[in-house]
Amino acid sequence: MVVQRRFVILCLSAVAYVFDGVDVFAHGPQSAASSGTTEVRAVVEQDVAWDVVEWTERRYKIEAVGFKARNETGWDWWGSDEVMVGTEDSKGWTVSGELNGIDSGEFYSLDPVRSCVVAVRPGIVVLGKTSVCDEAGEPTPLSFAVELWEKDLFGWRTGFCKALPPGKDLHAGPHCADDGSGTDFIGRAQVDLSALDLEAVLPNVGDEHIETVVLSPCPGGEVCGDADLPDYSFTFRVTRVRDARVELRSLLDDAMHRTGARSELEAIVTGLRSLRAPSPRQVEPNLPK
Repeated sequence: MVVQRRFVILCLSAVAYVFDGVDVFAHGPQSAASSGTTEVRAVVEQDVAWDVVEWTERRYKIEAVGFKARNETGWDWWGSDEVMVGTEDSKGWTVSGELNGIDSGEFYSLDPVRSCVVAVRPGIVVLGKTSVCDEAGEPTPLSFAVELWEKDLFGWRTGFCKALPPGKDLHAGPHCADDGSGTDFIGRAQVDLSALDLEAVLPNVGDEHIETVVLSPCPGGEVCGDADLPDYSFTFRVTRVRDARVELRSLLDDAMHRTGARSELEAIVTGLRSLRAPSPRQVEPNLPK
């Protein structure tokens, strides 16, 4: 991926800059017969000028468009689904209110402007009502998970479970999507979007890309049986927002604080080790009608 490749090159360049022209001293016995190996320690006598490194970064936001009940829970002729939508990203989670009367074949539309999923403004938010995106956006790679739950009549009687308020610069919903009392799991999807994915479909600031993913009805990724399982899809919109100038110093300070790294290079190595391959997802070619 382009951004990750550039990041690796930047890290390697920084390391090369650190060790350029630095004396390397060998300690301990020089004879291979005595220890079998030679211990080499590099002594760094100068600091990297982290403050002068900056670049222009592409930023994006993701908003929920809605979901479709391709096959509602249970028998179609017996009532409708009461759906709760929950999403989770690297900076918190969101949840919708009670969405009633969802039947097979119906598409439920959310207001994207009030249904931010990635780049959510900090605070307590409700998907479809008060979850608004920060126009500064987020850099790639982007990822989020979405889950849908259906509450039976008995579950509604117990009310919503309460949630703890979010921490500084984080977001959270006012209640849980699943409170463990009468809820039925509908489905889940993990969405991972790399820089390469987004550069192909959003080459310019202001461009939008709409995608629909099919939710897996199997909790925890396990294999389900052949029963009449719910079948839902989730539609979201990715928008490329204005590019941002980024200073390496601020990113390193934040990474050192979050990871407990003792140096800038340790923070960089920790970030490289945390990279993971995108999760495969089942994508529908067209929006539901």
